[in-house]
Amino acid sequence: MIANRLRSIFLMLALLIGTTGPAWADDAVAAPQTASAGLSLRNEVEVDDHLIRLRDLFTGAVTDPNRPVAEAPAPGESVTLDANWLAAMARQVALPWQPETRFDQVRVTRSGIAIEPGTVKVALLQALNARGLSGDFDIAFDGEGPRLMLPTNAEPTVAVQTMTYDPSSGRFAAAIAAPAFGPAEATATITGRAYSMIDVPVLNRRISPGDTITEADVAWITMPADRVGLGVITELADLTGKTPRRPIKAQQPVRSGDLIQAIAITKGSLITVALEQGNMTLTIQGKALQNGAIGESIRVVNTQSNRTLDAIVVSSSRVSVTSPTSTE
Repeated sequence: MIANRLRSIFLMLALLIGTTGPAWADDAVAAPQTASAGLSLRNEVEVDDHLIRLRDLFTGAVTDPNRPVAEAPAPGESVTLDANWLAAMARQVALPWQPETRFDQVRVTRSGIAIEPGTVKVALLQALNARGLSGDFDIAFDGEGPRLMLPTNAEPTVAVQTMTYDPSSGRFAAAIAAPAFGPAEATATITGRAYSMIDVPVLNRRISPGDTITEADVAWITMPADRVGLGVITELADLTGKTPRRPIKAQQPVRSGDLIQAIAITKGSLITVALEQGNMTLTIQGKALQNGAIGESIRVVNTQSNRTLDAIVVSSSRVSVTSPTSTE
């Protein structure tokens, strides 16, 4: 597309100023004329206008420096004006200058403002939301996404002109234009996919077997819902109070099969046994006869009466007996 545009520019200029043979046929004549005119050709120049002017190409005593001689390339693009073109232009505008060699040239770059992909994404997300896509979702472009350049005096905004969206696949296609208001300086057609996002609890540090996971060990990440595999934990309650079967790295999804209930009470430890009946609670000292995780039932012994009870582990030092049954 850029090559076609450049060919169009050169064709227009050829019709405007005409072309003749090389201007450096007699270097002995050309060099003194260039020096006497007091003009110097620039090698590279950046313009922010849609036109290239004499002052952009030459330094020195340029007559009518604001005179336009060509269209500038598109914002962010460049064009090289070679010796043939420069010589023909100089004759057309009666500029006392000729190329010294056939290698004389000027590279002209048009400055511009880049539309960031994030700006395009926001516009597309808003358009999808207006078409009924709700909740936490994101989009991915096909390929690298759009690259739009605007003139330096344009607002770096984007408008979605048309859009099609397939809810079953999440695929979309959109025509965008920038800036959002006024004549379009740049347009593009964008395709991609929209997908739902979900918050997933992960560990904020490496956890080893035997370590009990607490809420302080948990961070949250957001990831595409279709990348959350079977068995991946999505609720905080399913993660805390557990211990891993094997070491788990930080910041990665955790599967329920990677965890077991953490041992809260170990066999042989002295504990408080709460005997609860109605509104009354009686506490005695006991001794655990089994390992137990929170919520599990274990057997404990009353250290005073030596009677054995079935109890539910409620913390690392306490068990609860609601309807005490005992064995000698």
